[in-house]
Amino acid sequence: MSRRSWLSGASRLLGGDSDATYFFGLQILIHAFGKDDLRARIANVIADPDGALQDVEAKRRYIKRVVAVLLEQEAFWSQAFWDYKTERGESEAEFEAWAAELSASTATEAEELDVTVDGAHRLSNEKDYVAVTVILHLNEPFPPAEIDDENSYWTSATISKLVRGLLLVNPETILADGVFIVPGNDVDGLSDEDLLIGGWSYLRVLQ
Repeated sequence: MSRRSWLSGASRLLGGDSDATYFFGLQILIHAFGKDDLRARIANVIADPDGALQDVEAKRRYIKRVVAVLLEQEAFWSQAFWDYKTERGESEAEFEAWAAELSASTATEAEELDVTVDGAHRLSNEKDYVAVTVILHLNEPFPPAEIDDENSYWTSATISKLVRGLLLVNPETILADGVFIVPGNDVDGLSDEDLLIGGWSYLRVLQ
């Protein structure tokens, strides 16, 4: 069973300008309809040991698997949120904030799962949605996120561009990274009630 995210923990710069780092974070809400095997397949991909290896080709394979499973569900993307920071201190802080928040909100333990609904995490044991989040702390820019037209931020086309752009990331430029599924296991899901009053109001409906 998949647990929660992987973080590479890389602490050194692997090239580029040591005075500049970049943060990119993307969260996609996928309508899983409660009955298919989507959660299990996503959790299986996220649990791939390649994601934790300090090896360029292993990391590349991992990113390709994550992108493939997201694109496979593109027709069922419901809402999303993304952010991009280009200043060193801000990018580092944003990465740590996203990682801490996602780690805290990712249900992985038996007491948090769907048979017994934990009120701190679940408002219902419906399983209609899963949220997948990718966070990257890079020492090179992420050009797909350099979008000037704010009107296009929350379109399906833009989210698709961002997801596909992950394939262009050179693993050698990744200082730290994470991929999360919320809930953080292969059997649970989010309900409409969770989304309405469970702290998900920042998500934007895709156009």
